[in-house]
Formats: sequence, C-alpha cells, structure tokens
Amino acid sequence: MKTHRAAWGALLASLALTALLSATALAQETETPPTFEARAVLPKAVLSGPSYNVDSVVTNDGYLNAYTIHSRYGDFRAESTALLYTRIAEIAAMDKMEQLAGTSAFGGSLLGKGKQTVQGAVNLVTDPLDTVGGALSGVGKMFVRAQESLVESTPSKYEDGRLQNLIGYSQTKRDYAKQFGVDPYSTNPVLQAKLNAIAEAGYAGSITGSALQALIPGGVGVAVSGVSGTALMGSVDVSVPPTDLRRQNRQALLDAGVPESLARLFINNEQFTPTQQTVIVKALSSMRGTEGLAEFVEFAAGTQEQDVALFRQRMARMYAGYDNTVANLARFVRLGRFVGAQRGDGTLVLAFPLDYLVCTRTNASIIEAMAGRARELSASGVELWLTGKASPMTKKLLKRMGWRLNEESGKRLLGTWY
Repeated sequence: MKTHRAAWGALLASLALTALLSATALAQETETPPTFEARAVLPKAVLSGPSYNVDSVVTNDGYLNAYTIHSRYGDFRAESTALLYTRIAEIAAMDKMEQLAGTSAFGGSLLGKGKQTVQGAVNLVTDPLDTVGGALSGVGKMFVRAQESLVESTPSKYEDGRLQNLIGYSQTKRDYAKQFGVDPYSTNPVLQAKLNAIAEAGYAGSITGSALQALIPGGVGVAVSGVSGTALMGSVDVSVPPTDLRRQNRQALLDAGVPESLARLFINNEQFTPTQQTVIVKALSSMRGTEGLAEFVEFAAGTQEQDVALFRQRMARMYAGYDNTVANLARFVRLGRFVGAQRGDGTLVLAFPLDYLVCTRTNASIIEAMAGRARELSASGVELWLTGKASPMTKKLLKRMGWRLNEESGKRLLGTWY
C-alpha cells in the first residue's frame, strides 16, 4: 500500500513543483486511509451469493479499496471495487461449470479437475503476490517504471501456447468463455483451471460453443446475472483470436494518427490481456476529434503490471465516456508521467478510477502540483472525476483550489456504478 504513496510522489517529482509547496500548510490538513465495513461501501445484493461472501473488513490505502472474498473455491483478494465485481462474476460462472461436471457430456472429465482447482486456491490471500489480484504495488510502480522496447507480434502473457492455438483448442476455450460471460484471458488462475478443464473436455467431445449454451444449467444468462464482469470487457468479442485483435488494434491506432513505432510498443506489451488492450483502443477510437491520442498510448505503453493495465483500461473508458456523454475533449495532455485531457474551453479534466481518495500528505501535494500544471496550461478550470468518493478533507482542499469534484461517476462515464 505504501507504493501508491511512492507513485504519486514520483508524479510530483516529475512535475518539478515540489519547491512551490508549503510543508507547514499541508501538515495541518492531512489524514490517514480509513477502514470500512463492507456493508457501508457495497450494495446489499453484492455482499454475499450462493457460493461466496465478502469479508466485512475493507481496507483502503488512500486510493483503492481492498476486499477479501470467501468462496467455495478458496479466498480471493480484490484490490479495487471493479476487480471485486469481476471476481464475483467469475465465481458465478465457475458455479455453472461445476454443475456441468454432473452432466453426461462433461461429468467424467471434470470431477477430478474441480477438486484440484479448489485445493489450489488455498494460498490466494496468504500469498497474494503470486496469485489472484496481487498487491497494489503495480499501480504504484506505474509512475516510476521506464518503458521497455517490445518486439513486434509479441503475444500477451495470458494467452495460450502455440500448440494449443494450432490444434484449435484455444478457439474452443474462447467460445466457451464467451458463453459463460468471462474473459478467456482472466488473471484468475482458479477460473483458468476450470475453463481449461471444460474446454479440454468439450474440444475432445467436439462440443461447440453454441452447443454448450444449451447445456449450461439454467441458461447462459444465469451465470452472470446480478453482478457481471462483462462491463469491464466492453463490447469486445472474446471469441476472436488474439492475433486478429492485435492486428485490428494496431490498425485502429494508425488510423487515429498514432505513430507506428508507438502503436507497436503498446500492442506488443505482454502485460495487457488482449481484452484489456482492445477495450483501450475502442475507447480511444470513439473519441473522434480528440487530438493527442498518442499521449495516452505512450502513457499506457509503459505498463508493466497487470493491476496497472486494469487501472489504465478503466481510465481510458472514463475519458471516452466523458467525451461521449459530458463534453468533447479537445486533446490529451501529458502531466509528467501521467495524462489528463482538456476541453475546448480550456478546462482540464482528470479522470481517476479510484474507490476513495484520501487527503494524505502526498495526495495534498499532488493536488497542489496539478493545480500548478493547470496554470501552466492556462486551464480555465479543473474537473476531477472519480468512480468512487473523496474524503471530507479532500473535498475541502479541492474546494479551496477551486476544482469541481464529480464523485461516483462510474454510472455516467462507464455505464456501471463501480
């Protein structure tokens, strides 16, 4: 959690405005991140389901909430409300996969694999760095890590191997994932194990994706009803081969005026899943008339952690949502190692997919630094859009700065409250 503070500190240093800050003034109005009760931050319907319940204790590091999900498949940790919803949707899908284990079409091949998968879930919370979600270090490091040179046509680290693609198994897996409403490139190893098992059985039995739909108990819609992770996937057809997605994404960026070398860096960044990358490209491509798209692509190209990839995916969608539903964004602008956007009237728009923004010493410094950058850009005002909320002390500081705060903007910008 300390890495988030280090990240924002890196941004502050990159803006070269540290000397302008008053340490005494900031010290008078700072706070520490809180701990919440799950029922205070989540809808009642999300707190528990047939196969899971969310732990009552929710921690916050000043930016994102961290949840623990207890399920029949083990304990999962989700370091954002968005990821929480994805994991819950995946648990619902795994329930359906388990039910298929009892059918004549799949039973013999899945029963053993289901037991192995549950056993493998034991360390998901006790050793989170190597399992689901991981720590929040990735989001923190996004401000300080340099970009790496990438090789053309590099596949995502979350894709299947070459042999699996050649024999057609991967297509079956993608088709099945689509039917269950989950991402075939999910970073959830428990879901991956179950999806692999059912895809192997289905591939061996020549059961197509459309045939599978008829076999899912209760219908495919039941698998992801109530809480769904599909919102994070946007309108991406996950059944499309990843090589095709990469080719389409690269061409879309070139058509949008992004330099070929930069488009290649982004497309071949293996930290992004093909789905996440496609969502970003779709979001940017929808912003017709917005200049400086290359600024956002360059910002995203340096991603080296999966949680950062999710963060930047959601950020791209927020800016696209703003451009499509609030006001046209004239251009993206670099803010040190970060990006913002300006409207035609000069307003600087900052979109952050954060759960709860706390006025820590670092964040107070960042806000003042951003205010200084806004003056350099001759911004007519500053708007801060959050998917979650800001603490009372943060609101007080923003009001003093003359910023306009928009909380819980997910519904308006992303189509979901989270």
